[in-house]
Amino acid sequence: MNLSVGANIAVKQCMNIQPDESVLIITDKKIPREIPKALFEASKKITKSTVIKQIQPSERDGQEPSEEMASLMKTPDVLLLVTSRSLSHTKARREASKKGVRIASMPKIPISTFINGGLTADYKKVKENCNSMFDAIKDKTDIQLTSINGTNVTMKIGRYRLNKDDGIYHKPGAFGNLPAGEVDTAPDKWSTNGILVVDNMGEYGKNIKITIKNGYAIKVEGSEKLKSTVINLGKDSRVVAELGIGTNPKAKVIGNILEDEKVFGTVHMALGNNASYGGDCDVGFHADGIVVRPTLKADGKMLIRHGEWLI
Repeated sequence: MNLSVGANIAVKQCMNIQPDESVLIITDKKIPREIPKALFEASKKITKSTVIKQIQPSERDGQEPSEEMASLMKTPDVLLLVTSRSLSHTKARREASKKGVRIASMPKIPISTFINGGLTADYKKVKENCNSMFDAIKDKTDIQLTSINGTNVTMKIGRYRLNKDDGIYHKPGAFGNLPAGEVDTAPDKWSTNGILVVDNMGEYGKNIKITIKNGYAIKVEGSEKLKSTVINLGKDSRVVAELGIGTNPKAKVIGNILEDEKVFGTVHMALGNNASYGGDCDVGFHADGIVVRPTLKADGKMLIRHGEWLI
């Protein structure tokens, strides 16, 4: 298995690592060791100041790391989070970004993503797609998402930050996923209503039906694990936290949320933490669900029809 293509794209095109910079790779034992090793070797060819640190695996996405690790995350020029649970929606990550650290988060990233998946994309094209969708939706307020599987959700956007996760993390404080490729925001508070049927929600299963009222999931069908999780974590975990639109033409639906949500023509929504978008829900939980072949309207204009872009 040759992971060098994806690893080199990550450290060069995406992160733009320089010889005088320091790089910290954080990983855990649940990630195949070939992955951090490939990133380490690619980075080491550019800068000798490349270090791997292994942490204990978190119990869930969005759980805060230890205070020691949170402090360490603020120290390098470039931080690669190659972990089995996402640290993207944590205070530790946000504080590191505020310090100017350039960060790529790669939770649960599979080996295939490095070989022929979303990490092997031409990120100039991903950026073009992000710009096109961003421009199409930036001034819109009323969103409707439907699908042949039964999704029919309405929401308002505009209150919170609209992001372009294009994979180009060259400026101080830049942050996003690798593989990258989405335009995303948090729906306005209390504005989301309807039925969301996700084709895949990672560890929580497939074909999950979520009933949403006034911005909160009020009923979960098809996943006892998701149902029990949001019950145990409380009301904030049921906040509708994200609307995201995939823009990566090389990403594939493989059953891995990190890559699936970037697939060109898909839409995803999430429950839980929305603080990364400027929201006030800072719960230690964030779970994305993918809608394949969606139809998306913004202020009545159809932007995507059955997974095909119309912009």
